[in-house]
Amino acid sequence: MSAASSDDRVLQWVGGLPERWETAALGTRLKENKSSNKGLVEKQVLSLSYGRVVIKPEEKLRGLVPESFETYQILAPGDIVIRPTDLQNDQTSLRIGQSHFRGIITSAYIAVRPQNGMDHRFAAYVLAAYDFMKVFYGFGSGLRQNLDFKHIKHIPIPVPSPEEQACIVRYLDHAELRIAKAIAGKNEVLAKLREAKTAVISELVLGDVENLADTGMPGLGSVPDHWRRRRAKYIWRAVDIRSTTGTEERLTVSSARGIVPRSSTTVTMFEAASYIGHKVVEPGNLVINSLWSWATGLGVSKHHGIVSPVYGVYALIDDQCDVAYLDHLLRSNACQWQFQVRSKGIWKSRLSLTDEAFLDMMLVLPPLDEQREIARRIGERTSAIDAAMDAVNAEIALLKEYRTRLISDVVTGKIDVREKAAKLTDIDPAELAGVLASGTAAVDEEEAADGDN
Repeated sequence: MSAASSDDRVLQWVGGLPERWETAALGTRLKENKSSNKGLVEKQVLSLSYGRVVIKPEEKLRGLVPESFETYQILAPGDIVIRPTDLQNDQTSLRIGQSHFRGIITSAYIAVRPQNGMDHRFAAYVLAAYDFMKVFYGFGSGLRQNLDFKHIKHIPIPVPSPEEQACIVRYLDHAELRIAKAIAGKNEVLAKLREAKTAVISELVLGDVENLADTGMPGLGSVPDHWRRRRAKYIWRAVDIRSTTGTEERLTVSSARGIVPRSSTTVTMFEAASYIGHKVVEPGNLVINSLWSWATGLGVSKHHGIVSPVYGVYALIDDQCDVAYLDHLLRSNACQWQFQVRSKGIWKSRLSLTDEAFLDMMLVLPPLDEQREIARRIGERTSAIDAAMDAVNAEIALLKEYRTRLISDVVTGKIDVREKAAKLTDIDPAELAGVLASGTAAVDEEEAADGDN
């Protein structure tokens, strides 16, 4: 694509800029960062998470890490990161983040540093808007449409005066703070609703409190004496069917909603280079995120699709079991206690549950008709909670959509914020970074069972 056609295409996306603004090629205002970590100058590892550059916790520095962090690049506060890989197959992830820290990040990312009168915070908002508008998907090369700096350096970007850049940053910083706090409040409501649902499940799933017999198993306590006690290996069997094409619908394991299509969630998740070899899931299969089983990272699927190859997938083999009841049972406090003690690892976020550990779990089962009745009663008691959770999730989605539209309109001059910004005070960047980082951490924790680990 020629530079001229690039200009036309991007300006069409942007929709025209105020006459008082200039435009410039991205490469004239953003310099590619090529600071090598040779000699291990820096040791603090950063990552791009949900559109934020965050410090990667030490407990996550395992698994897919390089032999040496000398291959990483050094970021300084204010540097902007672009994830340039796999544009062809992943058109939903957030690809832009600005670092508020000094540290190192994979050299697979493009890192840029503003120059020549471009405010680094304004530049980050512009690139975020381009990300929202999917500008970068018109560029790149290769089978998986990977980006290189040479592909985007001719993209035109808006350049208001330094004074107006400062106004835009001030206005959007205030908006970011308000929206982040509003979303945090909604997430607190969601957490309480999830707790209420778990309490209902735990109350009902082990039956009525009469004619009880002690199971002799910690966590399960007493249950009606006519119930069966069976290990999970007599109820489920592990299945390991792999996708040969990677084209099946991608499913994710949500701690709040069970097994859902990725397309139904607004959470930005890691995208694999290829989905060939991922595990195939059929309706009725139990899927367990082996790293988050202890945090209800599991569910019985209603969908055909594929999940991460590190997940456990199990088929029901006991015809005297109701999958809806089992789904509730495994989400109860009693079973969550068992998952926690059976998961092994040093760090909380990396406690792993093996097939053998799960299949050795002891479960208690009422007769089939009682299972169905318990599942029905749980459904009745939790339907209002589910509706409330759906409503709150819809509100969060609207807040995120509002944020996206606002940033895009402000940085392209569709909304003139100079007068409003003049009445605002500057927000401490460290304060804003802290609020945004805590929001990212909350997403990591609340949606821990989502995505490929």
